[in-house]
Amino acid sequence: MFGRSSFAVSCIFLLLLCSGVAANTEIINFISDLQRSVDLSQAVVGNWATLNSSHNERRWAVQPAPFGTPLHEVCETDMKSTLASPVMCPHELWVTLNLDDTTWRSYRAFTLRLSWAASTPADFLIELYSPEAVSTFLASRQQRQITLPEGAPSFREGPPPITRTKYARIRVVDAGVPTPQIQLDRPNLRLSDRAVEPVHFILILEQLYGGVLPASQLPTICFLISVLLAAAMAFPRVLAYLDPFVLQAREDLNDIASLRKAQ
Repeated sequence: MFGRSSFAVSCIFLLLLCSGVAANTEIINFISDLQRSVDLSQAVVGNWATLNSSHNERRWAVQPAPFGTPLHEVCETDMKSTLASPVMCPHELWVTLNLDDTTWRSYRAFTLRLSWAASTPADFLIELYSPEAVSTFLASRQQRQITLPEGAPSFREGPPPITRTKYARIRVVDAGVPTPQIQLDRPNLRLSDRAVEPVHFILILEQLYGGVLPASQLPTICFLISVLLAAAMAFPRVLAYLDPFVLQAREDLNDIASLRKAQ
């Protein structure tokens, strides 16, 4: 009886500690190996935001592609452009991941985490590109090869420059019915009449300790370890304190059972 009541109290306590789910998350872990650097067109890449060790978190709002569009087909058609006049798709976001600074030089494993409100029906696709892969992608979209500007180093002259920089391509598509909201001015609003709003999300880039533990989770893990150690140290004392009460309760139950048998 004592064990069952303690278990029930523990479950209630854990339920009180748990908070409701408020966000959806997409996570991609990757290794930052050295790779050949490519002088990409600043007319395109220069407009992309950058995440690094000092600014590793940012918020964005992107218009999702229409409902029913396959994620891998978002921004893949009718997106031809030129270097002089680049065309940006409203349903995707490109972000430069600068991993070359001194703070992150000793880390190889990183994680890119994207979170958005659980009440927003959207699906995200995150893809990582190397500089060469971005060059090939932009060349195919622009229907011509990207050429190095005058004075830029050539890969044929001496060893090629290397970098750990990667590029993240994020695409979003509308996923269906949003959380119902009462609109007093439009009580008979149909799903087909609703306006699809931009999806607000947070993007975080951080290193992984030991290749598995995100840097932002380290304080939480340290706190949990300290709590477990404190509990382990206090457990024998708690048992010693409760043991006389448990023995007394057991004796009382035995006495009651003996009286019932005697009757």
